[in-house]
Amino acid sequence: MGQERMGRKRYVAILLLLLVIVLFACLPASSAVWRDVRRACGLGTFSDAADDAPFALHVLDVGKADSLLLECGGEAMLVDGGTPDRGEEVVQYLTRRGIDSLRYVVNTHPDADHIGGLPEVLQAFPVAAYIAPELSVDTVEYRRTQQILQEKAIAVQYPQAGTTFSLGGAEIEVWTPPSAADGLNNHSLVLRVVYGDTAFLLMGDAEREEEEALLASGMPLRADVLKVGHHGSDTSTGKALLDAVQPRYAAISTAWDSSRLPRETVLRRLRSAGVALYRTDVCGTLLFLSDGETVRVVTENEACA
Repeated sequence: MGQERMGRKRYVAILLLLLVIVLFACLPASSAVWRDVRRACGLGTFSDAADDAPFALHVLDVGKADSLLLECGGEAMLVDGGTPDRGEEVVQYLTRRGIDSLRYVVNTHPDADHIGGLPEVLQAFPVAAYIAPELSVDTVEYRRTQQILQEKAIAVQYPQAGTTFSLGGAEIEVWTPPSAADGLNNHSLVLRVVYGDTAFLLMGDAEREEEEALLASGMPLRADVLKVGHHGSDTSTGKALLDAVQPRYAAISTAWDSSRLPRETVLRRLRSAGVALYRTDVCGTLLFLSDGETVRVVTENEACA
């Protein structure tokens, strides 16, 4: 009788174990439960550092292109999507972060290295609103993006200068340049993100012409973190802008190619201003984490931290 009872208990225990395994198998790999399990087993990724931060800015390593993920208060926003061949990488990064929807997708301007990966993102996630400058260009990437926006009936917003919106507990102000600005880069949306006493200035590909208009606008520019404009090109990040922003940290999203970005003149200006510089071509993906009072930096390549 005792052996029979033990056999039944063992049978029930096996059934319960199998049930737990099945339930775990049904969870998506990006679920919070799986992330906790991986972390407990020492199998987490460096970006798990963002899990405990009230606000996180991820500067993704997508080559000489831009893709930035912002997380705050359980909401997520993507700014640009890199080049067309990097769109799936961006989707995978968001999936690993456990992102299942995006409050906003922002395209700073429709150059291929900013808009190119967005079609994959728009296909992969529910998106509440798409924010972009009111520009139309005849490129494959732009047309594909517009087609998906229409097919999925995603709300499109063309902000005016001074437009504000929120992401969790963060407040975001948008700068839009004058319509007569020269070239796509100088039509970049500029975003200033404020969380508590910390701020982040995201410059897109804004060049000197747009920087001068921005400085003359009266928009608050002081920021702890500056996402350097135009991948560190000498067309951008002038001394006047650095004097106004007074950043503690600067992030450059770039990769080595024939354009040789970032330029040494820009690096010298940043060093002269006492700015701690982080580059995706050297450090991999960058995390800037805020508790509302201070900013902490985590890099994919630990040697850069």
